[in-house]
Amino acid sequence: MENRESFTSFIEAYGEARPPLMRYDGQEDFDTWRRKFRNAVTTLRGPLPDRVALEVETLSEVEEEDHRRRALRIAVSEMSSLIAYVLLPKDLADGERRPAVVASHGHTQRGIDTTCGVDVVGEDAKRAYGLEAVRAGFVVIAPSWWGWYGRDGHLDRVGKRDKCNVIQNAASLYGMNVTDLHIQDGQAAIDVLCTMPEVDPDRIGCLGNSYGGRTMMWLTVFERRIKACVAAGSMNTFRERSQKLASCGIQYFPGILQYGDVPEVFSLIAPRPLQLQAGALDRLITPEDRDAMVETVGTAYAKCDAEESFDYFLHPEGHFLKWDAAGPFLKRHL
Repeated sequence: MENRESFTSFIEAYGEARPPLMRYDGQEDFDTWRRKFRNAVTTLRGPLPDRVALEVETLSEVEEEDHRRRALRIAVSEMSSLIAYVLLPKDLADGERRPAVVASHGHTQRGIDTTCGVDVVGEDAKRAYGLEAVRAGFVVIAPSWWGWYGRDGHLDRVGKRDKCNVIQNAASLYGMNVTDLHIQDGQAAIDVLCTMPEVDPDRIGCLGNSYGGRTMMWLTVFERRIKACVAAGSMNTFRERSQKLASCGIQYFPGILQYGDVPEVFSLIAPRPLQLQAGALDRLITPEDRDAMVETVGTAYAKCDAEESFDYFLHPEGHFLKWDAAGPFLKRHL
């Protein structure tokens, strides 16, 4: 007999009885499906505070051996500002404009410090893909998401609870969701890049691992100025995460599984260049979901006659982004 007193049994049964209405199976005309699915997803977005005129304050500047690192405070709304690092290659010539990337941190303890290689030690060196990007010649901006460096003034109220779930609970009381807030923050970061004399505004990409990959998925869907995306460590599905009670509350729009799942959201990026990365030893990603996702997203790119713009990289390690695959992909497409 079914265990009707278990919430995980309940949510699994509910999902089985009500599968997403707009899964992409490759049969429907892609442009028609994309328009309908994007419209459905857009209805799930919550209210946002109005953006204010761009104001950027430099908080500090550090000279490293091969790059310059600035800490910025960026006005987003009358109620919030974004803290971010900008990394500038030291070999920039006067008047030169470089391609730029948004480097999104995941659930690392030190956020953008780890992403940008600030005093990294041990395994964190594998997570310093912002540092790798600037050393490869890109201008980098690394936004700090709510709850991390510079935006963590509320954590004394969180205690031992999950800091992501706590802020999503609070935001949802007003109909907002933190995914939307981070999309808005990411757009403010891109505004900064577009004003910088060192940046070619037509050559902006993004990359991130884990929550960083998930955030860049959403940002790329809703921000056309991103010309190429690398998302690593995020090839798990919301359905699987719901059944394991494993996902934090700031990764999705509430209600997304009514219409589709992660493969469909990634498919909305087509035909813009997209690289998906996964580690064979990543315990947060189910191989069956990962492989099915490759098939769905690959079909979307084929329908757009853009197979060369989709890349899948399976590496032999765990929950990491591998720069040796991301770097050449971004250089090729930016």
